[in-house]
Amino acid sequence: MRRLRLDRPVSPGATLARDIIGPAGEVLARAGHPVSARTFEVLQGRGVMWCYVDDRWGEGIAATPLDGGGATVRPLLRDFSRQIGILVAPLLNLSTNRALETLRGARPTAPLARSQVYDDFPAKARVFIEDCAHAEALAGYLVDRAAGGDLDGHAIGVAAVTSRLAALVGMDAREQLQAVCAALLHDIGMVFVPRSVLAIPHAQRSIPERIRYEAHTVLGEAMLQPLAGPSLHLSIVAAEHHEAVDGTGYPRKREGGNRLLRAAEEKRDVERITLMSEVVAVADTYERIVSPSAGHEGVSPAAARALMEDLAGHTLNREVVQRFLASFPELPLGTEVRVTAGPHLGMTGIVSAVQAEGAEPPAVRLFLDAAGRPLEQPIEVRAQALKTLVEITDQPAPHAVTPGRNRRVRSVQ
Repeated sequence: MRRLRLDRPVSPGATLARDIIGPAGEVLARAGHPVSARTFEVLQGRGVMWCYVDDRWGEGIAATPLDGGGATVRPLLRDFSRQIGILVAPLLNLSTNRALETLRGARPTAPLARSQVYDDFPAKARVFIEDCAHAEALAGYLVDRAAGGDLDGHAIGVAAVTSRLAALVGMDAREQLQAVCAALLHDIGMVFVPRSVLAIPHAQRSIPERIRYEAHTVLGEAMLQPLAGPSLHLSIVAAEHHEAVDGTGYPRKREGGNRLLRAAEEKRDVERITLMSEVVAVADTYERIVSPSAGHEGVSPAAARALMEDLAGHTLNREVVQRFLASFPELPLGTEVRVTAGPHLGMTGIVSAVQAEGAEPPAVRLFLDAAGRPLEQPIEVRAQALKTLVEITDQPAPHAVTPGRNRRVRSVQ
């Protein structure tokens, strides 16, 4: 099974390997459906950019997504979002300041603290973390969001990456659970952002539209604060996941750090970004880079690496990013590549095998000739045996794609 962008070819007889979920969480196509040009055309018309396929070229490749489809938490997240949407519905047409005043004063979301759906969060999140632990890291951190506009799918993808990243940076089981719950709800303030605004690429939004979008952080914080006590991290992460370590983020331009270990005085400094927020921010950024959104098609994990490195140190915590990128190969399993020189010049293939420790070069299965025609029989080679370099087929130009955190790069929000 491999993750495939819908404008790329598949071998004859290919079928969908996983259900495809649409922007509203609906099932657009079932696993096992035969793949054809018409199938891809219809799916693209519904905003789908990626899918998982079983085909001859990807045979033997286990490029599975982290979250297992999010079946454990998607219904829970949908119910929570529906309930909180009902509670704040009278406020949706108010200005941000008036809505904040009401959220902080009247606390309309307080009943959620006594709801069954809120009580179910920890247990379901624990199962979700266990599900995410089974995905193969050699394929990179794959997510299952196929279309832009799937807010629940985005939250699930961020939580899935957070589940692995929290362990990588040394969080204990309790902190991992807190981080995953916070990741699932980090964008709950989006209920105040009109769908028409979300459908506009970030760089094309007007100033009022950008202000309304950025307000989802403080609105989310105010919505989750009544659930405080042991769940205080929920509101903190909702507020801070768009802050930047150099102080250029929003909403409060708080500064962070580029280390994992914090001195005691740093931990007590409420004006600095918390480590949990920095971990979720890395997961949020990565998920937005590899997934489609308005004006952005999404890229492979291999292509996302350079973009994450570009943000490390000034937008994202450098050590968190380094720990994250060190945990999967530069050319993950399933990466589509093109040969740039040598006897196989111009041929296209897929990384079909990688070693966990990188002791051997990755194996590449070439399936298209230099003219883009399918080979009668795929050719298996080791990258080293090519005696040259390969390039990632969806490698973006420098500074081409990041999530709108910094004016030096273009947005994918």
